[in-house]
Amino acid sequence: MRRNLLYSIIALMMVIVGGFVGFLFTEDLWDRPFDALYLTAMTITTVGFGDIVPITSEGKVVAVMLAIGGIAAGISTLQAVFNLMISRDLRSALGLPERRIRMKNHFIICGYGNVGREVAEKLKASKESFVVVEKDMDKVQDLVDEGVPVIRGDAEDEEVLSKADIMHAKGLIAAMKDPTNMVAVITARSMNPDIMIISEVEDDKNEPKLRRVGANVTVNCYRMGAQIMVGRARRTDSDPVCGISVNGNKSLALEFDGNTYYFCSQECMTAFKTHPERFVQWQKAVEDSCGMML
Repeated sequence: MRRNLLYSIIALMMVIVGGFVGFLFTEDLWDRPFDALYLTAMTITTVGFGDIVPITSEGKVVAVMLAIGGIAAGISTLQAVFNLMISRDLRSALGLPERRIRMKNHFIICGYGNVGREVAEKLKASKESFVVVEKDMDKVQDLVDEGVPVIRGDAEDEEVLSKADIMHAKGLIAAMKDPTNMVAVITARSMNPDIMIISEVEDDKNEPKLRRVGANVTVNCYRMGAQIMVGRARRTDSDPVCGISVNGNKSLALEFDGNTYYFCSQECMTAFKTHPERFVQWQKAVEDSCGMML
């Protein structure tokens, strides 16, 4: 709606400038530019006091075109202003969220299905800041009622991700269908090359594609869920770097932040030493993405 208002204002200004210049030429008002502007205003508003009128045939043509264009542009501008004001009133009455989120170091959850809902609950429990991007109006209203920050729109849309303040986000979790996730990942990576992106994947064949277009981590929730459950049942751990199940080899173990992490190889352990916070955060986000409540 703001864009429509901008276009309407630009059109109105072009009509005014066109009328002003037209009268300067056709009515020979170069030495009286204020009279040209005055005649333009009187013609657009259809007031026509009669103190200054077009005399030449060309000037009358300009007046006719100016009256038609001015009325159209003026009505369009007034309608755009009215729609914007009504929209704000309705959003306030319905308790809808602001059009733009102001956050830093937050997560963006794209999609509020079963996975997205569980991710939100996990992040809330961890006292992490997050915003949900969802296009279903019923889900948006539920989130508003619950006091959850939400942006209504498509996660594939740059403008929507901009409203979610993607440039200051530390992570994006795509929890939608594979084709939608693919576009959302491409869009997010192009907007913020440094953001950590975790994408749910339903079909294994799409996993390498999602990684190629920018996902740092891809999660097949069915496979990951089974892996986590089996690991818990067998009391085994998974390598935080590559995700492979390990048997707790003490020679390939590191302590970090009060927890012990086990690795499948020296290479993975070396990689973990370089950026331990990143891999721990990724592992946590992977489990959160599946909504596992084990």
